[in-house]
Amino acid sequence: MNITQTNKFANNQKEPTAKTGISILQLIFFQRKYILISLGFMIISVLLNLTSPLFMKQMIDTAIPEKNWSLLVGLIIGLISIPIFVTLFTFLGDKYNHRIGAYVTDQLRKKMFYKLTHFSPKTYNHLKSGDIAGRMYSCGEVGDLYITQFVVPGILHGLMFIGITGIMIYLNWKLTIISLVILPIMFFLSKKPAMSIRNISQNVMQLQQELSSYTTELVQGLKTVQTLNQVQKENDYQYKWIDNYRIERTKAFIVGSFSELLNKGQQALGIGVLFGYGSYEIFQGNLSIGSLVAFVAYFSQLFGSLEKAQFGLVKGIELKPKLEMIKEILDVNDEQDFETTSPTPLKIKGEIKFQNVSFAYDGDRGQVNNINLHIKPGHLIGIVGPSGGGKSTILDLLLGFYTPDSGSIFLDQYNLKEIPLKELRSKMTLVSQDVFLWNKSIKDNLQYANPDASIQDLEKACYEAQILDFIQQLPQGWDTVVGERGVKISGGEKQRLAIARALLRNPQIILMDEPTSALDSKTEAHLQEHLERIFKGKTVIIVAHRLATIRNADSILVIKDGEVAEVGTHEELLERKGIYDQLYREQFQAN
Repeated sequence: MNITQTNKFANNQKEPTAKTGISILQLIFFQRKYILISLGFMIISVLLNLTSPLFMKQMIDTAIPEKNWSLLVGLIIGLISIPIFVTLFTFLGDKYNHRIGAYVTDQLRKKMFYKLTHFSPKTYNHLKSGDIAGRMYSCGEVGDLYITQFVVPGILHGLMFIGITGIMIYLNWKLTIISLVILPIMFFLSKKPAMSIRNISQNVMQLQQELSSYTTELVQGLKTVQTLNQVQKENDYQYKWIDNYRIERTKAFIVGSFSELLNKGQQALGIGVLFGYGSYEIFQGNLSIGSLVAFVAYFSQLFGSLEKAQFGLVKGIELKPKLEMIKEILDVNDEQDFETTSPTPLKIKGEIKFQNVSFAYDGDRGQVNNINLHIKPGHLIGIVGPSGGGKSTILDLLLGFYTPDSGSIFLDQYNLKEIPLKELRSKMTLVSQDVFLWNKSIKDNLQYANPDASIQDLEKACYEAQILDFIQQLPQGWDTVVGERGVKISGGEKQRLAIARALLRNPQIILMDEPTSALDSKTEAHLQEHLERIFKGKTVIIVAHRLATIRNADSILVIKDGEVAEVGTHEELLERKGIYDQLYREQFQAN
């Protein structure tokens, strides 16, 4: 089968797409125009900051001793104006920095969403929903904070350091050497608290991730918790988590406060040393008072730049675990291709063949061994057997969620591996016993399967699924919100909505996994009458525990230990007195 790639970004290499693997630095590079603009505003801010101490020097050494009022007034106006202009240009620079950060955030989130929606079950079944939510939230922090608190401080204060050092050498090279000896010592002393903050940040991040995952599970299982009288156990777990979290946050506060105190003490000590040696230079006639004042001001700026650069480094260290969390998802080498399509739409009759198909999940549960099947177009096939025998695995393989370890599956004359997933899943639909509904209206949930469906289409599908009367009796009718995962309606109503949703897709192949497990026998009987008529001409495969569901099937497969143990009609299998007969007697004797 020839297939083509249809991607609207295929010919655009200038901008990354959600599908593209790319690093944060590369994302930042795509915003180089705004980086240059921001850099321009930064340089202006740095130059303005560098002039303030020189104005002070001129005021002390020239304007005041010479009683030059015009120069003094000009210098005072300059000292007043400089902070205003610095604030203005800093604001303009920050505006573009946040624009870059927003771009990085948006791209990371697009990549995360793309990756998550393209994962196969073998990957997303190992993920926790709360964990995923935490990683999505981290995209915003990484994108914005990485730019505004790590990259930008690194550039800005790097420029400040170079500029200040140059002017300090011009003012007095001896004091400059003393300053450059003091600063590395300060940096080294501050390094250990910074590393402690990194470890604490990792612990806090793990606890936050743990809470997110736990809370999601707790909300979903709250009814079970209350039913089993385990409320106190969960409260105890929460109290323990709160204590552990508070301990880590307290550690972070103490280490942060100590680091700040250490920095202030080092700065005061450094200024004291400079004033001492600077006074000696003044006594020797090698330095003016204005130069010393300017030098100390530059030292404070230099120390401030180093302090802010160190703060940026700490923030970068704090963001590293979050960046790694995002990277873990983006680097997973598992992606279903939903973009590739056939050059012409496939016309499927619904014939299915399994040829020597074997497959096993992790731990070998639900495995199938050397399965050989031939399902004719338009036939209704039932699949029964003990739990864990591989019944649902057959449906997963047909839907392309998994690829056989060996053997081949054919849909009409096409090998399933050659059919693009988007094309394959447009030809079939699944009604699962675990029905998923969005926290939206009944109408929205139904049209999710077919956005073009009219209200008449919805009414017809719901009538056939035996759910129309229920919907029409609701005060808000089609606009009734069903709650998260359909919690506001019963299990049977959810299953009938799922069947109606499947009917709206009008596929050629219908897969059903315990589709009536939550229905009473009367409703199930009525529903079967409708479905047998509606599904006529379509290939239908039903996995069932309740044998009444598949009693009228054209053929019934009995799956045991991953193999086809028996095949035949209901009557034929009863006559053989095998596994099916045993299952039948167990169910109907119990009933």
